[in-house]
Order: sequence, then C-alpha cells, then structure tokens
Amino acid sequence: MRCLVCQAGIVLAGCKPAAVFGFRMPPDDAPRPTSMCRLRVKTLIGTYAWHLRRFGVRVSLLGWREGRAMLLVWRPRRIRRLLSDAGALEFLAKNHLPSRSGALMGELRRRLRAYYNDRTPFPHEIGFVLGYPIEDVDGFMSDGGQGARACGRWKVYGDVDEALRRFKELEREELRIKRLYSEGTPLRGLLRMATA
Repeated sequence: MRCLVCQAGIVLAGCKPAAVFGFRMPPDDAPRPTSMCRLRVKTLIGTYAWHLRRFGVRVSLLGWREGRAMLLVWRPRRIRRLLSDAGALEFLAKNHLPSRSGALMGELRRRLRAYYNDRTPFPHEIGFVLGYPIEDVDGFMSDGGQGARACGRWKVYGDVDEALRRFKELEREELRIKRLYSEGTPLRGLLRMATA
C-alpha cells in the first residue's frame, strides 16, 4: 500500500488524472520475479483494484519491467474532464486514439502493454492522461525532448510559467499526501480527499 500512496497518491487524492509506475513485491532477491511471485503480485493488484473501484479509481497491470510490475492507476472522472478540453479531440484524432474515456484508456493500456512486452516503442501520447498539457506532449513527440524550454515532471514546450507553477503545486500535494499517510491517515481517507 505504501508504494501505491508514494507513486500514485496524487491520483488517489484526485489531484492528477493518471500515473504509471513500477511495483516490486518485497523481499525480492531474484533479478526476475518467479511465477509464484508474479501470481502473488497479480492477486494483490486485483484485490486493490476491486477495493479502489468503489472510490472511482481504476488499476491495471500493464506488464513487467526489470522485475517490477508496471501499473496504470487512473480516475475515469478526471479522464472524462480532460476530454472536454478544446484541443483534446484534435490531439486524440492525430494520435489515432478514441474520444470516449473508456475506449481511450483501453487503447492506452493496450499500447503500454505492447511496450512492456517489448513489441513497440514507448507510447508518449500517454502524457495526455497523465495530465501534461497537450502542447507539451505534442512537442515531446515531435522532437523527443530536444527542444524543451524547461524540464520538471515533464518536458515543457508551451507555457513555462504555468508548467513551473503546476510542478510546484503537484510537489506540494504529493508531499502533503505522503505526510498525511505517514501520520496515520488511512488509504480510505486519502481516497475521500478527491470528493471533498
């Protein structure tokens, strides 16, 4: 649970639409997880996914990378809100992505799974649902990060001042959520922050 809060706490608390991160089940001395370890991780993730669904959070196992289970955590309500942005439909069409939230997340999960199974390059269009500005996702996809005007949680091609403000805001929220959790706020309390 600690890994989930540390890596996706700002999604759980409703501050960000989605997060992608790796999870390693301790203890893990082997460089590659055994089939028994993978089964335990899948069971654990399935249990969390079932419980989190009641709070409007989805969790999906994408694959394995360097001994870690790669996860996508998202809030469908936040994804639907992203789709109301004026440039969203154009961005989605340009990247051959569906414009309905469920179909969009299904396609992005498919692309991420293909990447984690070493079949395709990383799908940088995922930045859209991670909450990055469209112009920054487009800029990165166009030049691979070479012409960024600033760098933080993502590479910035558009409004640097707004991006720097957002970086600080996310950092503050992330620290606050980790502090609350370390002080004893249960996961349920963090999840309820999204509806407050």
